Amino acid sequence: MNHSFFRRGPVAVASLSCLLAVAVAAPEAGAGGMNLHTRGVRPSARGGAFVGGADDLGALWFNPAGLVHTVGPHRNFLFDVAYVNQAVDYKRVDSSGDPEEQVSNEAPGLPVPSIGYGQSLNSRTVIAFGMYAPYAGLGKFKDDGPQRYSTVDLSESLIVVFTAGVAFKLSKNIRVGATVENMVSNLVSKVVMSGCPRNVFCFPEDPQWDAMVKATQLDLLSPSVSLGAQFDLGKLVTFGASARGPFWIDGRGKVEARLPTSPQYDGAHVEGDRGDLSFVIPPVLRAGLEFHPGRWRFEAAVDAELWSMHKEIRIEPKDVRIENLGGIGTYELGPVVIPRHFKNSYAGSIGVETQPLAAVPLRLLGGYTYETAAAPDEYLSVLTVDGNKQVFAGGVGFKFGTWTIDAMGTFATMDQRTVKSGPVDENGVAAPGVGMVPQLNPVRTEEDPRDVARVNFGSYNSSWFAAGVGVTKSF
Repeated sequence: MNHSFFRRGPVAVASLSCLLAVAVAAPEAGAGGMNLHTRGVRPSARGGAFVGGADDLGALWFNPAGLVHTVGPHRNFLFDVAYVNQAVDYKRVDSSGDPEEQVSNEAPGLPVPSIGYGQSLNSRTVIAFGMYAPYAGLGKFKDDGPQRYSTVDLSESLIVVFTAGVAFKLSKNIRVGATVENMVSNLVSKVVMSGCPRNVFCFPEDPQWDAMVKATQLDLLSPSVSLGAQFDLGKLVTFGASARGPFWIDGRGKVEARLPTSPQYDGAHVEGDRGDLSFVIPPVLRAGLEFHPGRWRFEAAVDAELWSMHKEIRIEPKDVRIENLGGIGTYELGPVVIPRHFKNSYAGSIGVETQPLAAVPLRLLGGYTYETAAAPDEYLSVLTVDGNKQVFAGGVGFKFGTWTIDAMGTFATMDQRTVKSGPVDENGVAAPGVGMVPQLNPVRTEEDPRDVARVNFGSYNSSWFAAGVGVTKSF
């Protein structure tokens, strides 16, 4: 048997590949609990409290009504970039209850850009266009590390959102706006799965049944919309609110794999190499109240990401079958559902911005956020490291002529989380806090849920760092 790594073509794709490898990249695409709730240099310097006070092209992704504030100069341009890094330490307890070595995220940070262009049509109307990516950390771990059944590498994945918006000034005190968005995702993932067939007794984590799988999934069309409004409640107070709809990801996957070393796979091959993937990135609701006396601006904002919609990841193999699998013969791969069962995530932010001296066009910014987790203990894994976070942010801006330069730094710390091991009952239900993420195995079906290996036990620690610079130009 030839065990060459990542061979291409139908006969080179292991039985494990089409079905599940595409799925493992999916949760990092934009989960609220799996990336920072904020983005953009100036909004992030305010801790993400940029809803009532949104007043530049950053309003495209926070509250499109704020685009109206760019009326005046005929055109506006924004470009910023931030370095974003997520540190992860995971000390796993294996499916037998034995502790394993700690592993850490080895992926370098990501440069995350934002680009925006706006143009005034008249004294009351602005149109704008933009492109941005989420402040997400994509993990990379050892190929043979104890975390391998959850993820190995996501660091080559790319996610970009394109947006177009329009905003109107309805009256002196009321502004509204809307955007149309499209998420383009190219998700590249490596993960290890078990290839133990249903008619064979195997120890759950026996390396001879390990199959390393690399999957590339491309989705060019995942549209959504957002709506926003701002109301001046007097000369010193502005209330803002916005809502962005869900992104429905539904893309095709291509895969490569290294077959298990077990003699069971001698002479086996696979026909077909396509597996379709679907899941939802849910809506986001925001509201903020800004108080702006003199040269000071204070905002309190809330953010709700409705992750309770994210219940599963569904994978549909298309005409994929294993042939000459020892003891089975031909095996047709059917649909597989990966349970997620996330819950809604909430964030509360406080931001401040001030120009200390009237004669000096220098502004100082700061902010703080507390955000709750989306992933419950039962479904937390290295693939989706998530928890309650505290986010501290600060920045500085300087304006000269029609140019403005901003810089920011953000640090987020996550509460340590521990996923317990424990039994499940005859219905596959465990006590609260007990890990329920199954070892992926597309060739072993209709098992007793009490016998399925679970791979997310252990302790999780994580923190985030982001630093960026941005420029805006009015002309």
